[in-house]
Amino acid sequence: MSQQPSAIEGRSRSRIRAREWLVAISAGATLAFTAWGLGGVQMWTLHVLLVGGLFTLSFAVINVKFSKFPYFSLSNQTLRRLISWPPFWFSFLFLLYLLIGALNPVAEVVRDERGWWVEAVQAPLATWLPTSVRSDYQPMNAWRVIASFTAAFTLIWGLWAGLTRRKPVLLVLWCLLLSGAGMGLVAILQHLTEAKAVLWTFPSSNENFWGSFFYRNQAAAYLNLILIASGVLFFYHAKRTREFSRSGGPHFLSFVFFALTAASIGLALSRGGILFGGILTSAFLALLVLFGLQSIFHLRSLWLSLIPVVILGLGAFLAISYIDFDAIEERFGDIRETIETADQDTRAISTQATWEMAQERLALGWGAGSFRYIFPMYQRNYPEIYYYYYRQDRGWIGRKIYRYAHNDIVQFIAEYGAIGSSLVLLTLLWILFSAFRIFSFSAFFLLVGFATSMSHAFFDFIFNSPAYWMAFITLLAASSKLLEMEAARRA
Repeated sequence: MSQQPSAIEGRSRSRIRAREWLVAISAGATLAFTAWGLGGVQMWTLHVLLVGGLFTLSFAVINVKFSKFPYFSLSNQTLRRLISWPPFWFSFLFLLYLLIGALNPVAEVVRDERGWWVEAVQAPLATWLPTSVRSDYQPMNAWRVIASFTAAFTLIWGLWAGLTRRKPVLLVLWCLLLSGAGMGLVAILQHLTEAKAVLWTFPSSNENFWGSFFYRNQAAAYLNLILIASGVLFFYHAKRTREFSRSGGPHFLSFVFFALTAASIGLALSRGGILFGGILTSAFLALLVLFGLQSIFHLRSLWLSLIPVVILGLGAFLAISYIDFDAIEERFGDIRETIETADQDTRAISTQATWEMAQERLALGWGAGSFRYIFPMYQRNYPEIYYYYYRQDRGWIGRKIYRYAHNDIVQFIAEYGAIGSSLVLLTLLWILFSAFRIFSFSAFFLLVGFATSMSHAFFDFIFNSPAYWMAFITLLAASSKLLEMEAARRA
């Protein structure tokens, strides 16, 4: 009789461990798909991400038992972990916020042979509630935005509540790193073979595609996330290698992927990608030097102090050998001229117009997916961005179509208002600071990565890629979860 509880306990632990691996595999596979899902901008790719998020959450919170028939029940332990996690409530309230807006349109898109325009309609609920613009799911409406956010939030809910051990979390992060670095390598091969279609298969109206993304700036931003993942994993594994006096470890592989990804970013010739990728690389190398100096004081890990020298030398060789610095210089152009004419730049002007749009409904915003429909009313006040070009004999000609503001931060405020934006910001910041239970090189590099991503979003529409958004928030959640577990182990 004394052995029976022990046996039951052993079976219970095995069952929980198996479910955790299932959660990790589901989350890892979904993250891997973000590298190859064409940015998540096509409906089928978006829905694959949504299914992946829902499956991950389901595996985390649902128990499956077998007798004669499968029996399903909720895991009370997992649910308690989930509802005690503040970011769950912030993100859940944001989804509820979007849902109310989707059910409460104050305008609708009307189409005929002449084109499309927006007409006001009676709000079904109330105008003081969140609102939206009624339009088709394809190309964009509130329901499509809800699908994108639901995919990302359910994924991190399942990951945070369903994983309690470090190895499954590491599996998730390595899935992201391996898949993303692989995409970066494929992008280089496409460049070398002068591919005419995305992944040699999918035709693109934009010739500046990169890897699996139709827009190279989003591709470069995604690859910067891979730099963050490789840096976090590098310092995590290097520290454990030093602690246990091992002669090697996965951190060497992390560096190889870091270098490969950095090379792909350089060849993409995305100014934002190169700028913020350069910041990440500089931060990584600086932390690497500090890590090496710190290792000198660990008598059993003196050899680790040589890592920065080796890596810096290898990195310099790769940069000199494979990156076309002349092309990068040409891409950036004259920096002084760029600064002097910043107020005339179309992105700066569109940001100004978007801010005017945001101020009209600063508290609640215009609604999810509403930008492309409402923005023309403010765009027409700026001929520089309303028309394609100016001719002396004919004046301004052709109207530009802006689907995005080229400034995710301001567009976010315009669509979701101060209330919705605050809920998302609270979600992100709470997750981020969970990584700082103890100071570590990984946590600091994650903070630098978060800052660069948010800064990049101020100049481009990277977060409007569902694949980027899901990879970003899951990388943040998985890294913070791993570092929080490491802090608990040390305590």
